[in-house]
Amino acid sequence: MTDYGHDLLFGTFTTPTVQPVRQAVDLAVVADRAGLDLVTFQDHPYQPRFHDTWTLLSYVAARTERVHLSANVLNLPLRPPAVTA
Repeated sequence: MTDYGHDLLFGTFTTPTVQPVRQAVDLAVVADRAGLDLVTFQDHPYQPRFHDTWTLLSYVAARTERVHLSANVLNLPLRPPAVTA
């Protein structure tokens, strides 16, 4: 299998549930300490069971040291282009 010239990265898809309130952040911190490369969160701003993705990404960035962060589902109709960029 070809590698397309890229390093293989390992990460986690973390559901940004609001209950318990810090679960998504704590899981991202665990992934960072475990040496994973990537933590991603889905963006569903109409879903009251989930944290706001952009706020969550900012908070997790402040709590982690080396892991890369990303939204893995973007809700483009509800996000202005400047936020998405």
